[in-house]
Amino acid sequence: MNKFEELKKLRNQVNLIIKNIDNYPKGEINVLVSNHNCLMDIFYLPMSLPEEIISFISARLVYKSESDRKDVVNKYLYAMPIEAHGGSVYSNICLEQATKFLTNGKSISIFPEGAYVHDKKIFKGRTGASRIVYNARNIGKKVNLVPISIYVSRNDDLDSYNKVGDNVEVTILPTIDYEEAYYNYKYSETKEEMNMFLHQPIDNAMRCIANSLNIPYDDNYIELRAKGNVMFDDGSVVDVNIAQNSEFVNRYNNELNGRFLRLLKSMGK
Repeated sequence: MNKFEELKKLRNQVNLIIKNIDNYPKGEINVLVSNHNCLMDIFYLPMSLPEEIISFISARLVYKSESDRKDVVNKYLYAMPIEAHGGSVYSNICLEQATKFLTNGKSISIFPEGAYVHDKKIFKGRTGASRIVYNARNIGKKVNLVPISIYVSRNDDLDSYNKVGDNVEVTILPTIDYEEAYYNYKYSETKEEMNMFLHQPIDNAMRCIANSLNIPYDDNYIELRAKGNVMFDDGSVVDVNIAQNSEFVNRYNNELNGRFLRLLKSMGK
């Protein structure tokens, strides 16, 4: 049984309502962005969709040597890591992999806030999703930016991954029109202008999510707890400063290339 079928079985254990599924551009290439309530969101999002997607999630969820968690992630998700603690070199490697999936016709999802949000608000999204859709446009790929709101009513530990029975409401929102922002970004003359137009699409998406959930939008980034290291495929970690050496950068890139090829193969590409 493939991961998509496994997700359908998991979905039967969740009190899930999906709204506005007609907004989902089925058969097209999509970058899906959502708010982040708890760990189980990484499953609630893909189980709500009519097709398989690649889930870009924290490298700690994909690689950390906790066998039970790794087993669950690998059972249900076509998961790719986002390394948020290794600086721009590592984040760019991850974003390049995302663009490669789009060029191969695969939709992806990402959580722009970068961490669970305990407060009843939506925080400013980091610009990875904008970079991904702009990179795709640079090579002639038409890609949709689709905001998705997730509401979870639960009393469990937010970090729980093996409890079901949550009341979950997933709403597919209209795609974000980013063409004007992309054009302005491409022809910007200053870094300030580039930064402004890079933020516009994801800011619009996160505001739409906040409106959908009827909760405030906070135009600030959520504070991430720095890990101080980079995590590799075998669960080992390397100090973030040492990890800037080409030896480790090349290792990370090679590991992601290998995972990229394995996922495409498992999805029948």
